[in-house]
Amino acid sequence: MTLFLSRRAYDTRSNCFTANPSQNTYYVAPPDTGPVTRQHILSRADWLSRVKAEARSGEITLFVHGYNTEQSEMRSRAALIDRNLRSCGYRGALIAFDWPSAGRSTLSAYRRDRRAVKKTAPSLVADGILPLLDLRPRPRINLIAHSMGAYATLRGLSAFNDASGPRGRAWRLDEILFVSGDADQDWLSKGAWGSLLLAHRCRRFTNYFSQLDEILNGAVVLNGGAKRVGRSGIKPLIHRSHVDVYSHEQYLKNTTVRQRTALYSHRWWFENAAFYRDASLTLAGADAHAMPTRQRMNTTDLALLS
Repeated sequence: MTLFLSRRAYDTRSNCFTANPSQNTYYVAPPDTGPVTRQHILSRADWLSRVKAEARSGEITLFVHGYNTEQSEMRSRAALIDRNLRSCGYRGALIAFDWPSAGRSTLSAYRRDRRAVKKTAPSLVADGILPLLDLRPRPRINLIAHSMGAYATLRGLSAFNDASGPRGRAWRLDEILFVSGDADQDWLSKGAWGSLLLAHRCRRFTNYFSQLDEILNGAVVLNGGAKRVGRSGIKPLIHRSHVDVYSHEQYLKNTTVRQRTALYSHRWWFENAAFYRDASLTLAGADAHAMPTRQRMNTTDLALLS
């Protein structure tokens, strides 16, 4: 069971969540299997108590899913991430932010999902991150964003200033990881708004990218030719607290030719042991340049290769 907060509308007639944006944020403790219903919706206070109880190491990692993801798929992927991180020694809570993706892969669905993200992303911070930061003792808060979840993260963080933090104080997360991030490369270059935002809102930002990501290749076209940070990496120069992790060779090493479909090139991370070993070390705050899962390149990038 992975606790999550959702901005999907809840249909009381069918007793289920829909793909439409909601005016409210729902706090959910889902069953291990089967659909989520009204009985699984908690108050914020009860939900936060459950999250705190699961964060045995004083650490909470928030997963933000991407485009073309139904709620059931989000739950399955969050549970998969939870299991694999724990197998690598992670002992904190793994929770998720469920924004209202239509769960379709068409051109119109992509544009519709971008609008849904823009509308609901502020609740990631207002109803998720900030209440978690207000827990006592203050936990370590990490975030893993996949695909359009990177855009959701940037939109959400940009909607709040320092005074928005608990007790009106400046606030920041610990580790933020983008995995196949569907965000403009130019936004993350040194001195650009996204780079400055992430430098201010987290201790370290890690960008995992693969030049073989075919889904993001399509997203380039849908975004007017703007390169995606999850396919092309961060432009040199990069901020000193940001880490670019080239993962092209790891993908080739761990997949067969038959496995290399467009969709798998975008989601392979979540079935890859090397990625989980690297991510668990990153979440633990290990030195980016001393991890056994990485090799130095002749650029500022590091390569995921183990």
